[in-house]
Amino acid sequence: MYKKELEIAKKAARQAGKYLGKEFLLWSRGKASYKTDRELVTKCDKQAEKIIFSYIKKAFPKYAILSEESGLLDKKSDYFWVVDPLDGTTNFTNHLPIFTSSISLFYKKEVVLGVTYMPILDEMYFAVKGGGAYKNNKKLSVSKIKNIEQAIMSYNHGKGIANTKKAYKVYEHFHLNAFRCRNIYSTTLQMAMVAAGHIDGYVVSGAKLWDVAAGVIMITEAGGTLTTWQGKPWIKTSKSIICANKDLYPLVVKDMRKLRLA
Repeated sequence: MYKKELEIAKKAARQAGKYLGKEFLLWSRGKASYKTDRELVTKCDKQAEKIIFSYIKKAFPKYAILSEESGLLDKKSDYFWVVDPLDGTTNFTNHLPIFTSSISLFYKKEVVLGVTYMPILDEMYFAVKGGGAYKNNKKLSVSKIKNIEQAIMSYNHGKGIANTKKAYKVYEHFHLNAFRCRNIYSTTLQMAMVAAGHIDGYVVSGAKLWDVAAGVIMITEAGGTLTTWQGKPWIKTSKSIICANKDLYPLVVKDMRKLRLA
């Protein structure tokens, strides 16, 4: 199921990523503009979006599309693509090679496919409902770490003072209590790395759908547990995420409640 959709999504993400890889060393923050006080955008975000659109619109003209740069291209369809053409724009403009192109597909209210491509390392993460999660065709599984003290934790947060203050509490707690706590400033990549077992647990507040949708299906297909901070099932309007393997997950939830954040 979704064989053609996966093929097109992988091609689109790869071609957008190749373009971004070529532009990577040509860009600096001074050439970017600002969507908000702390949100950068470049012509590369928009060009990568055009590349992705050229593939998915041609192959699936009746599907709706939601993209970070263009918003919702509304059509009456049970299927809609969610596109983040360049996640990690600040990294990109500062020559930090941690950025991705990410695409996911929903059927009605459920995410059924996700693709995240990291061009600098040529890593293609993908998952389809019921079909497992993969990196470059190697099947993925979440980590087996069972306690916070040995865990590599990661976090991210959306814009705004409230989300920033939550992130400070999360970082302080896990920096002191976990083996390591990291933020690499690419939500799409951090969630893919949870699916791959490179990161043991991940916490995000103020989530945008295009940042997390592909990661949601990757983590669940890789055997992970993923909910909101309140332990409720994730839905496409959810703004928070806790995810980890099944043994570590309840410990992360417990710690979040201690911090009065869940």
